[in-house]
Amino acid sequence: MTASTGFEILAICTGNICRSPAMDLLLAHDLAGADGRFAVSSAGTHAMTGWPVNPPMDELLEAHGVDVGGFAARQAAAELLTGAGLILTATREHRAWVTDHAPSTVRRAFTLTEFADAVRAADPSTLTPAGLVEWAAAHRPPAGVVSRSRSTRRGYAEGDVLDPYGLGDAAYEAAFAQIAAATEVIAAALLATKG
Repeated sequence: MTASTGFEILAICTGNICRSPAMDLLLAHDLAGADGRFAVSSAGTHAMTGWPVNPPMDELLEAHGVDVGGFAARQAAAELLTGAGLILTATREHRAWVTDHAPSTVRRAFTLTEFADAVRAADPSTLTPAGLVEWAAAHRPPAGVVSRSRSTRRGYAEGDVLDPYGLGDAAYEAAFAQIAAATEVIAAALLATKG
């Protein structure tokens, strides 16, 4: 984190054209009134570098009042990961990829839904943004609980944001709804932090 960019938040999915752009752009939109306290961006574990937000995710974002112009997918790199104060991933598999490529991020990397669930129980008004991340890490379910989570279709764990890429509009709408609900909770918690 630097004074010029604010507390850095990085969203991660696979191609960086559907889920992580939605996480990035919705969260940035919800945090827009925070006077530069937060800087949100995204990247992919296997990015389709240079691509824009994939349709119909771009249309869903624009209908929500989010500008997708100028977005270009990029590859996650170790320096990008280590520079983030909070990393939000679409799935547990992405979180494992992040911590494998940048082990120092283990207490700052969460799935989107995991972090949203954790901050619901926090009192962010007593914490800085970094303190909220530390609090969430301390209140994360034990590893055994996570590994026993119920699997859903296509091998995703419960709480993961399913990849809508190549699927119909309904899959994009479901992923968007799941992301929007979580980013709203996370933005409210971050805005309530001190600093």
